[in-house]
Amino acid sequence: MNKNIFVVYPSGKLGDFIWHLPFFKHISEKMDSKIFLITRKGTSAKDLVKEENYIQKVFYVDFKKNIFFYFKDIFYMISVLKRYKANEVWVLDKNSRPAIAAFFAGVNKRYGYGTGNQKIWINNKNKLENEDLKIHYIERAKKFFELQNIPIQYDFIKININDNESKKFKYLNDNSKKIITYGVDSSEMYRSWPTEYFSRLINLIDQNYNFTHILIAGPWNSHIADEIIGKSRCKEIHNFSHLKVLEVAALLKISDYFIGNDSGILNLSAGVGTKTLGLYGATKSHNYSKTIIPVISKEGQIVSNESDRPLDDKGKTIKDSNFAKRVKPQDVFDVLVREIKQN
Repeated sequence: MNKNIFVVYPSGKLGDFIWHLPFFKHISEKMDSKIFLITRKGTSAKDLVKEENYIQKVFYVDFKKNIFFYFKDIFYMISVLKRYKANEVWVLDKNSRPAIAAFFAGVNKRYGYGTGNQKIWINNKNKLENEDLKIHYIERAKKFFELQNIPIQYDFIKININDNESKKFKYLNDNSKKIITYGVDSSEMYRSWPTEYFSRLINLIDQNYNFTHILIAGPWNSHIADEIIGKSRCKEIHNFSHLKVLEVAALLKISDYFIGNDSGILNLSAGVGTKTLGLYGATKSHNYSKTIIPVISKEGQIVSNESDRPLDDKGKTIKDSNFAKRVKPQDVFDVLVREIKQN
């Protein structure tokens, strides 16, 4: 009998979603069934995972903090779970809405982290502790699967992008130049490099190598790319901030290098297999992906046992733009030169 397995990941952050793909695949493999995935629209999951053979269908749910959306989400998920006759629901988060929906939809097997109110609605015996919410979300998920007696050897997996998507950018290779794509913004702009740093780096690269330089930002931050172009002396530099996420993924797939802020686009670059230089001035890097090459300040990384961001004495993130400036253009150039010589 085919199982109808639903996996719910309520975060809308692109980068976090990409890091969770190995967990989705792990459930599919262990249950020997394609999964149905419920997540937020902000992940662009319907576009990004449509070539993945372990995902059957994607549904979007808002998961907004509002009593109206609370009940709307629950009733919608109940209807979806009943329509597709769900056998199991796995909630990879502490959110209680999917577990409540699964209970009222009559799903007998309901797995979740089990912290907070969620523990009332799930029925897996082994649950996480509230203290586990303080550890990195990858380590948290790994512990969860170990508790369910299906431990995972976490390996960052490649996202499959249809070659036809990348062919749209074939003209960029017509002049035989290699491509560097830059992620010049972030969802939290305090951890973004200043525009003058990007322009200085591009000028430095242009003086020594023959690359086409492509700048990517969210459409609302397209002006950042324009500022960098205005400050640069390079002629082969273009603002591609109008692209949608799937188009960005296709462009990254044919890029030779990516250089950018710690952001969802950086993780997307690593996800499609492009050599990715991450700017870790305001955040701490991790070694979960061999494709990401961290560029850190000569002063060292920000270190915390409870977060990958600098925290004040109350445990809140210190949003100081000066942290990003700790990594200098020369630092990035030196790492790029090293990578070029190794190829």
